[in-house]
Amino acid sequence: MFDKKSYTLYKFHKQLNQAFQNKRELLENALPVLRNLFKLDRIYFFDWQQERAILSLRMMCKKEYCMDKQEDISVISEPVFLKQLLCDGITETTDLSYPAIYVLVKWQRPSMELKGGEVHTYMQEKVGVLRLERFRKDRPFTPQEKELIKALGQEISHNLRNTEIDQAKNKRLSVSTALNDLSTVFASSLRLNDGLELILQGVQKYFRFDRVHLYLTDAYGRNIKNVLGVDISGQVTHKSGDEITPQEQGLLKEVFDSSATYRSTRSVIYIPLKVQRNKVGFLSFDNILSRRPIGYLDFISLQQFASQMALAIDNARLFERVQELSNYDELTHLPVRRYFNEKLAEEMYRAKRFNLTVSLMIVDLDYFKQINDNYGHQIGDWALQEVSRIIRTSLRQTDVPCRFGGDEMVIMLPSTNSEESKVIAKRLQERITAVTLPTKYTGGEEIHLSISQGVATFPTDASNADELLAKADKALYTVKQNGRGHFAVYREVVENTQEESKE
Repeated sequence: MFDKKSYTLYKFHKQLNQAFQNKRELLENALPVLRNLFKLDRIYFFDWQQERAILSLRMMCKKEYCMDKQEDISVISEPVFLKQLLCDGITETTDLSYPAIYVLVKWQRPSMELKGGEVHTYMQEKVGVLRLERFRKDRPFTPQEKELIKALGQEISHNLRNTEIDQAKNKRLSVSTALNDLSTVFASSLRLNDGLELILQGVQKYFRFDRVHLYLTDAYGRNIKNVLGVDISGQVTHKSGDEITPQEQGLLKEVFDSSATYRSTRSVIYIPLKVQRNKVGFLSFDNILSRRPIGYLDFISLQQFASQMALAIDNARLFERVQELSNYDELTHLPVRRYFNEKLAEEMYRAKRFNLTVSLMIVDLDYFKQINDNYGHQIGDWALQEVSRIIRTSLRQTDVPCRFGGDEMVIMLPSTNSEESKVIAKRLQERITAVTLPTKYTGGEEIHLSISQGVATFPTDASNADELLAKADKALYTVKQNGRGHFAVYREVVENTQEESKE
């Protein structure tokens, strides 16, 4: 059968035998129980910073409520008091005009530290102090009460340890869930850059870093090719090419030359991203502005996530490379018909929505069959490559050329009317006509290349992509019927035909 002390301890244990989110929630439940049990006027909880001999007040409980407090009390001049508290676990103060006792509370919490580039976990000892007060002088704490209070303090210590462990586990689970969600978002992104932006925004938002940057290398891992950054505003910035400073380029060697799995330079932490020996880039984050310390759990979580991120980036790059190769013709290095049709559909939609013009040009290499028959297919391929090279180097960045089939090529000219198309057609005609077949294959004869071109424009000539292609083809047919080697615009072909019919 329980005695009174055992029964009180049992009831106290039952009241605290539940999961608390953190230390504060536990104390909010435990301190009122102590206050009622011993009819206290006030009860305080302090964190004891032993190395600094400071008691840091965290919470005060009186009447029916608890409140957070923040006050540091130096106890460096009271060695006898501290020695007795550490030795006996409880001591009574004589500094006040009313009864008050201090009770030692000791527990352990999971912690991490960085050593030699590795993160080590260990249990860190924490020390707290309870101060119990009664304002009436005639109600001192009896020896029996002190013994019970000390036992209840040990029960609080036990629960603090469990709460800290649960909190650390929940934090790790929360971090893992967040990073897993980010990985899922990244994997579902159709484009690499879109996925990387979402990753950076998610990391910044979840871990609340002041700044997060992702430095991506070129295909050989020798230079920084792109830099993506996000700050507390959530806005993503991009830098590439000449925008990347020599100092940023120098970080690549600095980060990867270190044998550690991380690098901390000028208050910024860098984590390398690599797949086997291939350098993908590196991740950096800091709290330089807020000066908020970066927790080891955040660091180790990001360090583990970095390997997944590096692999995902490497796979995404490989996929984009394969996709890019599938979109281009191997001989001419021009986009293939399927890719061109997708771009034409997008541009036609944009033109209809914003009342823009789109011109389409069909280019045909003249007498291509005779070149193959007379000089061989190797020279025919050479001629196609030369024509495609001139097309690629003569167009604007917004123009989209395509090898449509055989010796026929199609060029989309966004935001271009028929008059502007004629300027481009003339330029191509002059540059390609200047090309001659290699004389060693022609017996010394100078044979120039030539092209025929047909042009049609939306919306003046056609209302959709199929019509536009058909009208450009009709203009090309007219050129072929009239000697080849020049260009025609569909609108002018129609007008000329109408005039001829009137005559």
